Amino acid sequence: MGQEMIFVILTLIYPVKRCDWLHLTMKRRQNNAGVTLVEILVVVAIIAILVTMVIGIAARVDTQGKERLTKNTIAILTAALGEFQDYGYRHKDYSVYPTDDERDFYRSLDFPIDCNGLSDTDLKSALKDALGAGSVLITGGTHDTKYSGSEALYFFLSRVPESRETLGKIDKSLITNKDFYGNDLKLVIDGTEYPLLRIVDPWRERGATTNIGKTLRYDYYDETASFTFDERMKSKRNFPVITSAGPDKEFGSADDITSRD
Repeated sequence: MGQEMIFVILTLIYPVKRCDWLHLTMKRRQNNAGVTLVEILVVVAIIAILVTMVIGIAARVDTQGKERLTKNTIAILTAALGEFQDYGYRHKDYSVYPTDDERDFYRSLDFPIDCNGLSDTDLKSALKDALGAGSVLITGGTHDTKYSGSEALYFFLSRVPESRETLGKIDKSLITNKDFYGNDLKLVIDGTEYPLLRIVDPWRERGATTNIGKTLRYDYYDETASFTFDERMKSKRNFPVITSAGPDKEFGSADDITSRD
């Protein structure tokens, strides 16, 4: 019903001037023109909910993207390991033995040895023997034993032409020679410097001063228990396992991403 009709009806019921009704109506509209505090709070609450939803969705999309990137990287490494094995079958020389007294054992390996937890001295010895080099040094930064396994894996795979080409398919952001503080780790072989590279996942290592991913873990032996050398010889897996600590950056938790997935 239009305002004119309302005014007519009200005038018939209450004999006042039409202009008085118009004045009252306009005054009521002016009083209602402002926004109340409750309305402001409601709008703010709705905006906050929407922002929270958007942030949550964006975080989930980011995590899913990193998970896909990690799985793709592990798949590439798995392919490179297969090529390394094929190369070994063809050439019968894996060149991955760390010490003279273990040469016969390591000649029988189908895959690169894992060097998890090796100290600087042991890692240098392993690489030196694999190369037959006169001297091997690690310089440029603070080396951490948790890097050793991934560094050795990259080193050994890069020595085989086929697997080296496959390594080139890994996203460059996931290959680094940065230490915990952002310094460049270098491998000095008989006086010549090379970057000491390792493979990481996309999740920033907890506490790192730069945006460095968590180092991937490469396991060829079952290291859940302590064994003698003879027991270690029997502990080889059918196929090595490559593991990312996942979004929580902790190995052994439910969100780990492995080549077994």
